[in-house]
Amino acid sequence: MPRLSDSMETGKILRWLKKEGEDVKKGEPLVEIESDKANIEVEAYASGKLSKIVVPEGESAAIGAVIAEIGDSASAASPQKAAAPQGQAPAGAEAPKPQATRAEAHVAQADRAVAATAQVAADAGGEQYPHGGPDDRTEVGAAAQAALNVIRRPTVQEDGERQRVSPVARRLAEEQGVDLRSVQGTGPGGRITKEDVEGAAQQKRQPQPAATAGVAPAREARPATARPTGEVEVVELTKLQSTVAMRLAQSMFSAPHFYVTSEIAMDDAVRLRQMFNEAVDKSESISINDLILKAVALALTKFPEVNASWADGRIERKRDVNIGIAVGLPDRLIVPVLHNADQKSLKEIATESKGLIERSRANKAGAQDYVGNTFSISNLGMYDVDQFTAIINPPDSGILAIGSIEDKAVVKDGQVVPGKRMRVTLSVDHRVFYGVTAAQFLQEVKRLLQSPMALVL
Repeated sequence: MPRLSDSMETGKILRWLKKEGEDVKKGEPLVEIESDKANIEVEAYASGKLSKIVVPEGESAAIGAVIAEIGDSASAASPQKAAAPQGQAPAGAEAPKPQATRAEAHVAQADRAVAATAQVAADAGGEQYPHGGPDDRTEVGAAAQAALNVIRRPTVQEDGERQRVSPVARRLAEEQGVDLRSVQGTGPGGRITKEDVEGAAQQKRQPQPAATAGVAPAREARPATARPTGEVEVVELTKLQSTVAMRLAQSMFSAPHFYVTSEIAMDDAVRLRQMFNEAVDKSESISINDLILKAVALALTKFPEVNASWADGRIERKRDVNIGIAVGLPDRLIVPVLHNADQKSLKEIATESKGLIERSRANKAGAQDYVGNTFSISNLGMYDVDQFTAIINPPDSGILAIGSIEDKAVVKDGQVVPGKRMRVTLSVDHRVFYGVTAAQFLQEVKRLLQSPMALVL
């Protein structure tokens, strides 16, 4: 099990992209893993045959634990032949396939799990499985979910060709009862996307003409999930949501936060952005957020005490300036990281941050896109938010919360004139640096944004 983020402790196997006995090439996508930050396809470390899957789909393993074995052709056959101590097969009989044995075991355990929780569901008077499956955060629930995955998840089309399905599309297909084998993917390489599944689900809900003789009836849809009864609707968290909640709670209650707010004149920054975008192709345009990223990156090089973290009673000052960008999704919060932001031009920051956010939203970002953050920003200005405070994203010691740019009446040279103002609030871990440093850091960010030509040069 690889480490896919700085804070990851365990990973959950969502899907094996190869079967036992199949050839594997080094660098080829092998398994889809859910970390505490994202669902990521992990490549094979070596070439050979996938001789054994140790951790099946739906189960979790600790960092460094063996989840599969890759060997040559000779070693690939040995795990199957050596797996008979419990219930010796007669001499000459064909040994059962390990993957089938595990699947049968999970199905049996799933049956027991469903039976054990059926009465609880009835007593609660609500839907036990609001998302159509057992709670995979418990030991029994994980096994039950794995068994259901064996039944539900079609990974191969009828002609034997493997399907490529994004994690979001797979979960949505399960919720909507869409058979992925009947969906034509429009993503790269024929990958099935969320939009493909939504289109198939919408088409499925439309009235269909009566089946004619000789035509097979359509696959029966899963029954719709019943609406919750009573006054409370219980929403089960995914592993990612649980991890985000745990880490933010730990940050809030372990790091002594304090906050510093400043108001920045953004008139020149808005004009610079407009002139820049008029001079370049639309694909190379920049946003206000890109200007803020550049200003923060340059300010961090001037104040290395801000580009630091608290670790085991010591302060670690980071040499690289890697800025995490908080991105809110409907079901989770993710923080992809723009690495070495201080060494990038404004144009490079705009291009890379845009691609990084798009990959993260589409669940196509790699493990390297979520690690190494040294400082973070959270921008809610596009939602007409005047000002807010953000919780520090571990292991950072600071996060900058960005509000909207507002048209205000301001006093300039003794006269009241219109101006564009933006309020920013810096959340600080008081163990790492103090109020004066925080104020000086904000002054530098303010200076750069109010004299934005320094961000272009």
